[in-house]
Amino acid sequence: MSTKKKKVKVAEDRVAIVCEPLFKHGGAEVHLKYILETFPNSEVYTAFYDKEFVKSFYGDIKIHHSFMQYLFNKIQWRQIYLIFQPVAYRLFKFKGYDSIISFSIAFSKFIKAKKTKHINICMTPPKFLWEKEARTLKSINQLKGILRFFYKIYRGSVGKMIENRWRKMDLKAAQGCTKIVAISNVVKERIKKYYGLNSDVIYPPVEVKKIKEFKKVNRKENWFLYHGRVETYKGVDLAIRAAVKANVPLKISGMGDDLDQMKKLVKKLNAKGLIKFLGYTTEEEKINLLSRSKALVFPVKGEDFGIVPVEANAAGTPVIAYKDGGVTETISEYNPKTGIFFDKYDVDTLSKILREFKSEDFSPDNCRKQANNFASEIFTYRLQNYVREN
Repeated sequence: MSTKKKKVKVAEDRVAIVCEPLFKHGGAEVHLKYILETFPNSEVYTAFYDKEFVKSFYGDIKIHHSFMQYLFNKIQWRQIYLIFQPVAYRLFKFKGYDSIISFSIAFSKFIKAKKTKHINICMTPPKFLWEKEARTLKSINQLKGILRFFYKIYRGSVGKMIENRWRKMDLKAAQGCTKIVAISNVVKERIKKYYGLNSDVIYPPVEVKKIKEFKKVNRKENWFLYHGRVETYKGVDLAIRAAVKANVPLKISGMGDDLDQMKKLVKKLNAKGLIKFLGYTTEEEKINLLSRSKALVFPVKGEDFGIVPVEANAAGTPVIAYKDGGVTETISEYNPKTGIFFDKYDVDTLSKILREFKSEDFSPDNCRKQANNFASEIFTYRLQNYVREN
């Protein structure tokens, strides 16, 4: 008689993951990718998505959408269609799931979870509702034609009333969650301030291992790098003006709504030879740039976490950052020394740092060790246990 024991297959948690609309590559989309890998037996719910983007970036995932998927020009007119999102998420039905994870920066946590455990991963309470001085819904200067016309109507008449209603709904949705996870201590403080709720911090995943496996650069080149969305609120104009004043080369990697505006600024400053726009870069090109640059310039106010500075450290590169937001939790000025902060948000302060910056003051190995604290493996382990234990 055989004494072999049959292997008992342990059922994986069946998880519904609710997220904001999916149509472009960014830090949040990478974050979502790791949530999906943490729970491979999961299904995605979102208001609408771009099929080509989802297919290329996430592969064959099971995805549910709302009626918004069928709206005309849904991605180009997404600011106008924002008014439908609260309803879109409320209409989703969930059946047979062990847990629901909403991954939110706006309305995805508005779902009706009923008796199912609902854990919200909060990138931040919506800034266009709670911190309008830091981030408006959209700058009118970035809109043209019919979009500009409708936004003028929104801002001039019904906008305030709608946003007051949204704030009440947002507060109620947050208070209805089983647990809330903040992506940084900065976001944890905002959750307490605006929702009156306690939350737990799990830092976002950073592909530290992948970056460290990239060929190491033994000598830094004599130029600084900005990598990310080319938007005014990201401080790109400050980086340009400071680099020009310090007379140091700056490469700008990335796309964004204000790219043309920044190019006009460089032309106005007569700095075409000093400031170089690289446009869209692949992951491999990004790592190569981070590895070769003298330092990453990160002039962002109130960043919720800031993945790119950690990626720079993983590539052995120090960071020059404004001392505000999540970057203060990831970059160290002391032991190990992995970056420099500037306290005053102006051209003179940043240009002085750029002009006097010395690569030899920083150890690439120390930068890489610091980045290890935010590796994706830590995120996967912590999130999996958190969802199962709460």
